[in-house]
Amino acid sequence: MNKISIGCIAALFCSFNLDANLLVTPTRAELDDVSQRSSVFSLVNKGTSTARYNIYFEDKVQLAEGGYRAVDDSKAVLSQFVRYSPRRVTLEPEQGTRVRMAVRIPKNTPIAEYRSYIVFHEIPLTPVILNETSDDNTDTFSLSVTAYMRISIPVILRVGDLNGEVTIDAVTDEKVQTSLNVTIMRQGQRSTYGDIELFVEKNAHGMIQLESVGSVKNAAIYTELDKRSFSVTLSRALKKGTEVIVRYTESKTLKDAKIVEKRIVI
Repeated sequence: MNKISIGCIAALFCSFNLDANLLVTPTRAELDDVSQRSSVFSLVNKGTSTARYNIYFEDKVQLAEGGYRAVDDSKAVLSQFVRYSPRRVTLEPEQGTRVRMAVRIPKNTPIAEYRSYIVFHEIPLTPVILNETSDDNTDTFSLSVTAYMRISIPVILRVGDLNGEVTIDAVTDEKVQTSLNVTIMRQGQRSTYGDIELFVEKNAHGMIQLESVGSVKNAAIYTELDKRSFSVTLSRALKKGTEVIVRYTESKTLKDAKIVEKRIVI
């Protein structure tokens, strides 16, 4: 009987998460044409086995309904501006290394914000070798499946003095009253990202204090979108008629970072 051996490698793609075997910092890189022309990524293998990673750039667009869509382009936007090294690393468990990145901006580059994603893509250390000790008189089907991690982190380059404005457009409560939908509007030439927080006022010994009842960290709206809605889970049930303070605080890394608030009654 003929012997059939088939090796199959399945790559599972995922975004950055805290449970990943590869720890990467920072989780966003911001470059400009004035003072921030370089950045360094620190990598640490938190897994229990040796891992190898290819490092490259790709482009993605943000979707209004959430998530991202990859752009099928052989050359990422930032590849014309950014040089980085190394482009492949092999790390033992608990071993770390650094990936250095520097920007070179050609003359007459249009004033704008440019964004690509640096990808750390795990690849096999060696080709898959299947066990071939089976009886030659027996048909054998052998399947090897390995999951490979893929972490992508935004890299943003700002050329010129870019402006940006943000407002809280709308806040609606869900019928189940376990969350509020907060819509943030963005205007201008740059992206916005920051934290959404919900507060209610309470009287404590004659003093008004703010109690946090929900938040979304690192809410981002990139330049391809004008607005985006975020579902903010409430930490406790709120009675009908309760006034809620909705606050959006932009990241301090943004120029002229803003704090905007809106009061609503649910």
